[in-house]
Amino acid sequence: MAHYSIAIRTLGQAGEKYRKLLKCITELNQKPDKVVVVLPEGNSLPEDRLGCEDFLFCSKSMIGQRIKALETIDTEYTLFLDDDIEFEQDFVQKLLKPLESGLFDCSTGPLFSFFPASLAGKIAGTLTGSVSVSIFNRDKYVKILRDGGWSYHTFDTSVERYYPTESFAWTCFMIKSDVMRSLHMEDEKEWLERFGYACGDDRVMAYKLVKLGYKACIVANAMYVHNDAKTSTASSEMDQYTPKFCMYYMHTVFWNRFIQEPENNRLRRIQNVICFTYWKIAMTVYLTIKALLSKSGKLRLKAFREGVKEGFRYINSSEYANILPIQCEMRRE
Repeated sequence: MAHYSIAIRTLGQAGEKYRKLLKCITELNQKPDKVVVVLPEGNSLPEDRLGCEDFLFCSKSMIGQRIKALETIDTEYTLFLDDDIEFEQDFVQKLLKPLESGLFDCSTGPLFSFFPASLAGKIAGTLTGSVSVSIFNRDKYVKILRDGGWSYHTFDTSVERYYPTESFAWTCFMIKSDVMRSLHMEDEKEWLERFGYACGDDRVMAYKLVKLGYKACIVANAMYVHNDAKTSTASSEMDQYTPKFCMYYMHTVFWNRFIQEPENNRLRRIQNVICFTYWKIAMTVYLTIKALLSKSGKLRLKAFREGVKEGFRYINSSEYANILPIQCEMRRE
C-alpha cells in the first residue's frame, strides 16, 4: 500500500468539529504513517489529540502552515486537511487510486457547497463572468476562464469517475509530497497574504499546479463534509469588508500572473484583456445597482473598486517584479 502522511492546518479553536476530524482519522481503513498538526505561534495545542501526532508552530499563515508541515514529512503522498473535515473510512483509498495509477498528481473529492446556490447568485455570476455553469467543459469539475473567473460542473457522485480540474477547495486534498514542494507556494504567500487574509489561495495553488504541467482531479465518489469553523473570519469588521477587498485584489493579480503574463500568443493576450475588461465593467454595473439598494452593497462596491485598484498597483510594483514568473517555474530546481 502507498505510504502517506496527514497534515492538519488549525488554529486550535475548532472544538467539536476538530474532534469529529480526529475520529474520522482513527477510523480510516488505511492508516497514515504520520500525522502533523501545524498551529500559529502563540496558540495553544488542541485539547483533543490522537496521541501520535507531531505538533509544529509557525507564524500565522494559511499558506505557511501548509508549507511548514512538509518539513517533517517524508512519505510519497500527503493528505492536507483543514480542522473541520469529515469523511468515510475508505476516503484515503479513493483519493490515492488515481495518484498510484500515474494518471494524476493531486486528487480530492467534490464539494458542491462552494458553488452558487441561489438562482440570483447563478445569474449574477454568469452575467459578470465571475462564475458560471460549464457549457463547453462538462468533462471538468472547474475550468478557469480568461477573465480570471471560473466555470463549474456538477455530476453523479455515486459512480467512481475522475474529473480533471483547474481549481478545487483547499480544505482537503491528497497530493504527491514532492509535487507540493515543487509548487513553491512561498512565492505566492507574500502577495496573497499582504492584508492578513489569504482569499483565493485554493485557486492559486490548484491553477499553479496545472500551469506547471501537473494534473489534478476530483474523485466523484470521494465525498466529504466541510463543517466550516470560520475561525479566521470571526470579527464582524473582517466579515463585512476585508474578505471582499482581498477577493477582488486577488482576482486582479491572479489574472495577470497566471493568465495574462504566461500567454505568448498576441491575439490571445488581447482576448484576455477584453475578457478581464468585461468582468470589471460588468461587476461595476452589478455592484453599483446593489449599492443603490443597501448599505452592505455600498461597502461591497467600495471593496471592489479598492481591491482592483490595489491589484493593478501591486502588479506594477517592485515587490511584484521580484516574484519569479510562472514561465520560469518549470526550469526551477
